[in-house]
Amino acid sequence: MAYIASCLCGAVSLTIEGEVRHVMHCHCSMCRKAHGSAFASYGLVEKDKVRVEGEEYIQSFQSSKNTVRTFCRLCGSNIEWKDKSEFNEKYRSFSLGLLDSEFTPSSEEHIFESSTPNWCPTSKNK
Repeated sequence: MAYIASCLCGAVSLTIEGEVRHVMHCHCSMCRKAHGSAFASYGLVEKDKVRVEGEEYIQSFQSSKNTVRTFCRLCGSNIEWKDKSEFNEKYRSFSLGLLDSEFTPSSEEHIFESSTPNWCPTSKNK
């Protein structure tokens, strides 16, 4: 199955020619700020299964020592989250909100839930 994804303005698009192996919903403060929401959702795919069009519109921001976030420089849509870990040598983490195709995850987890803000309806910190 192929999945199609694109940014808000359509300048950047991704074609994923393989399985989305895992989904992470990150509640850390950096992901919240980068996405402007209660948490950020990412899909994990093998690097060689992703084709990106519009790379000239992708801007990078190093949000911490080991983490780089990419976004469309025209509309600001978050594209990817990359870290320098050994794990990410083989995989890419893309923002699930970019998906234009229907998708149901087979594997998912919420991480850094203790950082979920109280205003979020799913917060366990209330």
